[in-house]
Amino acid sequence: MRICTWNILLGMRLSKVLETVRTRRDFHDLDLFAIQEASVHDGRTDAEAIVEALGDGYECFQATAQLFRGHQQANALVWRKGLFDAAPETLSLSELPGLRLRRLERTLLRAIPPQKRIAIRAESGQLRVYVMHLDLIGFTHKLEQFRAILNDVASRPPVPLTLVAGDLNTFGPPRMQLWRKIRAAAHDAGLVELTSGLRRTHWTAQKLDAIYASAVVSDRRHAWTLPVRASDHLPVFAEWR
Repeated sequence: MRICTWNILLGMRLSKVLETVRTRRDFHDLDLFAIQEASVHDGRTDAEAIVEALGDGYECFQATAQLFRGHQQANALVWRKGLFDAAPETLSLSELPGLRLRRLERTLLRAIPPQKRIAIRAESGQLRVYVMHLDLIGFTHKLEQFRAILNDVASRPPVPLTLVAGDLNTFGPPRMQLWRKIRAAAHDAGLVELTSGLRRTHWTAQKLDAIYASAVVSDRRHAWTLPVRASDHLPVFAEWR
């Protein structure tokens, strides 16, 4: 199976994104495509344009989280037909009851209000996939958004394979306590990071994007990025046999 996650920056360079999808072999055998910051152009969702670029045999779902500077900001999922039994659903990452923040973070979030965030969930009897986009601001806040996805995983009937992919907005040194806590939370939920060997997924040389999977995934796997400038993020891939 091959999965890609890519924040496409509101489709500001959508023509370059579509060219990359059409021409790069990395996309030719794609099973799942988790997209963040998709939008709408010329009356059509970016996910629909990407399905057309991939060719026959794909379906898509796109859900808007908020309006950002006059543009729809959405998560999207593109998948090979037949993978899911029903239409995907959305999970709010902005309504977190009981969230306790330190004074500094509360002050920061009052000065820069959190953006609305969602995750997409698609599932069948064999597979469950989440497309996540965590907030830009906040440390505990971001961690609790990630835990909200893990709590949803735990609340649903078990499936053989669970995948969680997207943009964590993990700006800062990789040894920071928050990022260790995110990795620990994933580990406690029985997930492994397929992209742990990657060092850079953003033009700032930061690692912001990740793909997690339930431990059933074989050790015969690898992850990589494509050095294309169609967004401020790089497309991130993981594949296993």
